[in-house]
Amino acid sequence: MKFFLLTLVSLSGLVYIRSQGEPATCRCALFVSSRSAEIMVYELNNVLIGDCNSHDQCMSRCTSELNQITNNLDLWSMMGNDTVGQAFCQELYSHFFFYIHNSYVHGYYEICGGPWEYTGIDSQQPLCCDMGQQEHCIA
Repeated sequence: MKFFLLTLVSLSGLVYIRSQGEPATCRCALFVSSRSAEIMVYELNNVLIGDCNSHDQCMSRCTSELNQITNNLDLWSMMGNDTVGQAFCQELYSHFFFYIHNSYVHGYYEICGGPWEYTGIDSQQPLCCDMGQQEHCIA
């Protein structure tokens, strides 16, 4: 019994030390809502932040970068060779989401592996995709 407790305490200490050495990270991503799920359509590279309690820093950084890359989430704005929406439709299609109808895209951030949290930004228009091709939405 003593051996078991000693082993448990040692392993707990090792996990604690390892978690203390991990850098604090912030993830930023865009998700589209469906009736049954939130589907990631775009993710930025992780960024280092001060610590795992830096919610404002992470949210601010994500909001700024997502808005900059997508022209304030304008789905008809150009992003590289395609529109923002077309890039999202292609990403969705590659994961077997063939049709998206009147769905808004939302910005989220995640700190240190915690839950995704809403940034407060949404796409200017709804997203509509048909077999990987962006289309104008019709109500």
